[in-house]
Amino acid sequence: MEYMGLIISFIVNILIAIGVPIGILIYFSIKKRELVKPFLIGALVFLVSQVLLRIPLLNGVLSKMDWFYNMMVLNPLLYAVFLGLTAGIFEEVGRFVGFEVGLKKNRSWYDGLAFGLGHGGIEAIIFAGISSIQNLYVLFTLNNGTFNEALVGASEETVRWTFSSTSSMMVLYGGIERISAVIMHIGFTMLVLYGVNKGKKTLYLLWAILAHGVVDTTVVVAQQAGASIHVVELICAVFAVILLVSIIRFKGSFENFKEVKENEKVY
Repeated sequence: MEYMGLIISFIVNILIAIGVPIGILIYFSIKKRELVKPFLIGALVFLVSQVLLRIPLLNGVLSKMDWFYNMMVLNPLLYAVFLGLTAGIFEEVGRFVGFEVGLKKNRSWYDGLAFGLGHGGIEAIIFAGISSIQNLYVLFTLNNGTFNEALVGASEETVRWTFSSTSSMMVLYGGIERISAVIMHIGFTMLVLYGVNKGKKTLYLLWAILAHGVVDTTVVVAQQAGASIHVVELICAVFAVILLVSIIRFKGSFENFKEVKENEKVY
């Protein structure tokens, strides 16, 4: 069978981007039912903040404005900063609203973990899982002779050339990147939730927006500078490790919040 390496890579991506989030939701539904709500609200926040608001705003409204087009073409650095900060503003404000409105009784470290998993999980499904399924389907049609140019929107020759020039490792990076992204989403969630619990909501919301903006801007700038996908993924991994350490360190602080609340109930 042709393109076996690519087929395997797309299957792995599907398992990571779709199988893992759905598997986590099933596990929560069976073993940790109290975490289903924050998981689903985390997913809902991503859908509203990005899919329903930010992306349509960027592509459908701002892209038609001269100042936005000029910034994109003439000032790529400012454009990268703009993309990074708007991503931070929409998603972090969304997280804040999610906890303030829908999760008033779900403020533990585990709730933050579930929220981040839901948020990053639905992003993985939409932006990596679905595209992998589509590509896998096209590969199978090429192998069994049922390729439909009208359905795909490109000639068979063009599609074959595209797949032939794509390495299996490059495809796998799509799934690997989702792992880093989910870790970062959990880290940003913990920042926002920590501020909510500590009573310093605005301060930690701003920190989360800034951190999110720095991460996204750095990645976009690296891509603009012509960095290889290996370098870009390494940058994502470094940020993910930094945030993973923060996630672990936050756990003790959340335990302290819990102890204080329990003492308050006693008195």
